[in-house]
Amino acid sequence: MKTLLVVLMGWCLGALAPAVAQSTQQVSACIAHTSQNSAHVHIVKVDLSCPSVQLVGTAVGTAPTTVKNFAFRNRLNVAINASFFDPQYRPQGLVISDGRRWSDTRDTRQHAFLACTADNRCRIDKPNHKAEVDPHWHTVISGWQNLRGGTYVCPRGASASCNRNARDAHPRTSVGLSRDGRWLYIIVVEGRLPGFAGFTLNQLARLYRSLGVRDAINLDGGGSTTLVINNKRINVLPSRQLFLERSVANQFGVRDAAVR
Repeated sequence: MKTLLVVLMGWCLGALAPAVAQSTQQVSACIAHTSQNSAHVHIVKVDLSCPSVQLVGTAVGTAPTTVKNFAFRNRLNVAINASFFDPQYRPQGLVISDGRRWSDTRDTRQHAFLACTADNRCRIDKPNHKAEVDPHWHTVISGWQNLRGGTYVCPRGASASCNRNARDAHPRTSVGLSRDGRWLYIIVVEGRLPGFAGFTLNQLARLYRSLGVRDAINLDGGGSTTLVINNKRINVLPSRQLFLERSVANQFGVRDAAVR
């Protein structure tokens, strides 16, 4: 009887608990993909200390295209959309690919970026900072809001749309770094779906904090949000898009050269 009561109590508590079940896929020895929140939230963890890991940005002159096409062309294990862009598919903020800076791109106080050298020494730009280009940077992608210490940060003087974007739930694409710089995290959140709107930026920032990540940046999201792993799109697109993946200005990807 006591055993039966324990089982029933466990079942009841499980039924009342929030859905936190996770599933993890080892993409390679250096890359892991975890899904949670009923598979609406995707976390990719990359070990930057692996010498076989290569970080790849969209080559100059090859945009616009879809994330899936970018991943296929570059034989990537993981690929996401990257910077916000204007109607002419010009990325906003600083963009560098294979050591080449995209023309007319630059850092401003209104943008945040992830910058990595060829040997995967990466940094995330701090809020309200305008940086000079480091000649050692091999790959740079830019976002908008910083995610720092469990909350989002709009730049000083930002338009009201910065806070409005942050406070509403949307599909999200983002990147973050562990404090020691060893682990790169990519978080992609689905949204605009029946029963799942997406994440606010504070929700996203708190998820990073739970992973031990202080600094991350919010990349372009909404209908652009896309995660491709081994040439397969993993995330569900917003309902109104059906199966149509959006072309974007630039992308970011990870290749583990040890995988054949």
